[in-house]
Amino acid sequence: MRALIFCLALLPAFWTTGAVAQTASLDNRECAGILERWANDPKSVPKRLVDQCKDQLAAVAPAAAPEQPMAAAIDPCAGPNAGASVLCWGPWAGLEPSAAAPVPGAPDTNPVTGLEPRPETAEIFQPEVKPDEVVTPEPPFPPLPLGSCAPGAPCGFATLVDGRTSSADPADTSFHRFDLAPDGSQFTVDPGGEGEINSVTGMDTTYGSRPDEYENLVATGRSGDEQSRIGARVIRGDDGEGGPGDIEVAADIWTHGNRATGKIQSGYFAWGNATSQAGLDSLRGQGASVRFSGPMSVDNATVGSMTLNFGTQPAWSGNWVNPGYSFSAGGRMSGVDLVSDSDKFSANVLADSVVQGALLGEPGSQSIAHIIDVNLADKGRIKDVGLLREAGVAPAPGISNVPQ
Repeated sequence: MRALIFCLALLPAFWTTGAVAQTASLDNRECAGILERWANDPKSVPKRLVDQCKDQLAAVAPAAAPEQPMAAAIDPCAGPNAGASVLCWGPWAGLEPSAAAPVPGAPDTNPVTGLEPRPETAEIFQPEVKPDEVVTPEPPFPPLPLGSCAPGAPCGFATLVDGRTSSADPADTSFHRFDLAPDGSQFTVDPGGEGEINSVTGMDTTYGSRPDEYENLVATGRSGDEQSRIGARVIRGDDGEGGPGDIEVAADIWTHGNRATGKIQSGYFAWGNATSQAGLDSLRGQGASVRFSGPMSVDNATVGSMTLNFGTQPAWSGNWVNPGYSFSAGGRMSGVDLVSDSDKFSANVLADSVVQGALLGEPGSQSIAHIIDVNLADKGRIKDVGLLREAGVAPAPGISNVPQ
């Protein structure tokens, strides 16, 4: 201990007078103490003093194996604090930089082979998959025949036939997207498509009461030989002053024709504003299950019912009942879009069938606009479009579509 105190007393002189430090005479015990201090804290002793003591002790040929302090003095990684030394990699030798050269003559006490360059990518950190665990990827979302609807944007579907009757044989009926002006004064069938039909703009609109939550809308307009008409049940929002505002949802009949050419086309539709992304997030966050029901439009004797289950994997199921037929279907949801899975149809539904729809409105006052294009074993082809409301607010029984 006296030697170590003496050595520490000499350190200021060694730090300030290099020449003296290089030539000072130290006995072997003092050198051993200096090297031991250096092994525990390499910055505590000047390098020239360490080198001097190493040379001095190396010249001494011990008759027996050196004691542990002497070994630690020669090799700092042999000391009891080797694991804490920045000069020693200890148990993490596998992470030693590739440029680090081995100590000449030192035995390889920690051979390392085949380690990954980063520990988190090493094989031992990969999750173990048991042989009986089969991970089945979710199949891709089925195609949407009428395209996708964007959250918060207007979205609608319509049937189209030739003539003013609005309905025809399924073989002569086609489906298209549909858009309606918020005030009901104009509509478009197949917007952006090759067969786009644009109604007269600025149609006159009148509203009538009904014994349910809907109003009756009749909109008519004429421009030259062009003539257009809407007859529909609608729900309007609030204008902020206690009066009726824009149309939120609408469904039933549209007609457009040209008196000069005699060409008239018509059909049925269901339309509204798709649920916002915030509304979808709220439903999913709650894991909500929402039921919808209501009549179809082409044949309002058909009543549709759907249940939408939200959560991590939103899905839906539904059934359609008519005095002459019934069937069920189900599938998945993506955003506001819903479409049938072929394996979720009831047994009487044949191939080449589809149900597509979109969720409209905000939670608490929502609807589903949708089409059914199904081939039934006991009925044949059925094509219809419908607007379903949250259960409990469906149209009152016995209320039929607005007459033409």
